[in-house]
Amino acid sequence: MSLICLLLIILIKAIRWIHFSVVTTVFVGIAPSLLGPAGFLFLILSSSGRLSRLPLVQITILVALIALGLEFAQLIPRPGILEYVRFTFDWLDVIASGVSAGMGYFVARILIRKNEKNHNEAQ
Repeated sequence: MSLICLLLIILIKAIRWIHFSVVTTVFVGIAPSLLGPAGFLFLILSSSGRLSRLPLVQITILVALIALGLEFAQLIPRPGILEYVRFTFDWLDVIASGVSAGMGYFVARILIRKNEKNHNEAQ
């Protein structure tokens, strides 16, 4: 699931080069912010590293903080040649990042509980 979310971001960024209606443009504009945090959350949960052993709430908070930090980092002035790179800070992206982390949490919680229930029934 994490790989699908993260690969869809690449597809959506490629779609941005094609002109669409206003509604589609808004959706395509916030889609990376909707898919990225959830994909990152699922990626952490599927790994075997130290972070994956943290409680789901802590992982979700960490992912949300990183996602929101990346959104607000676009407001920081960039030095040298990086000042010519165009970043587009948008409050819809901030909201979408928070929604994504929250929805990722609820989906992960449902899947973890279902997995625990199946594991308990098997024993």
